[in-house]
Amino acid sequence: MEKRLSRFGIGPRVALPSTACALAALWATRTWPAIFSLPLNARAVGAVLLALGLLMWLSGVVTVMRAYNRDELVTSGVFALVRHPVYAGWITLGFPGLALLARSWLMLLPSAVGFLIFRSLIHHEDEYLERRFGQAYLDYRGRVNELIAIPRFWR
Repeated sequence: MEKRLSRFGIGPRVALPSTACALAALWATRTWPAIFSLPLNARAVGAVLLALGLLMWLSGVVTVMRAYNRDELVTSGVFALVRHPVYAGWITLGFPGLALLARSWLMLLPSAVGFLIFRSLIHHEDEYLERRFGQAYLDYRGRVNELIAIPRFWR
C-alpha cells in the first residue's frame, strides 16, 4: 500500500524558510530604512492584499483538512480558483501585502523565496494527487492555475 501524503504536504518546507526570510527582511527594513523602504504609501492596498491572502489561506486550510480526512479531491470553492490556495494565499497575496504595509521592497523577497521552494517541491503533492485521484486530478489540473487565480482561456 502506498504511503499517504501528510496532511501538511510541503507546507512546512515552504512556510518556515519564507517566514524566516520575512522576519529578516522586516528587521533589515527597520534597521536601514533609507535603503529598503518603499517611497510610496500603499498601506490600504497592502491591508486588502493581506486580508485576501489570509482568507484564501484559511479557506484552503479548512477545506483541505476536511477533504484529507475524507480522502476526497476538492475542486470547488477556493480550489476552483487556484489549485494550491494555502500556498497562493501567502506567496501571491500575503507577503506582497505585508511588503506594502511595511513599506519595504525587501519584504517582497519572501514571496520569491516561497515561490522558488514551492516550485521545487510541489511535484510531490501533484504526483501523489495524480496517483490517488487519476484522471479526475489531471482534468482539474488542466483547468485550474497552480497559484494565480486567473481563469484559463486556453487549453
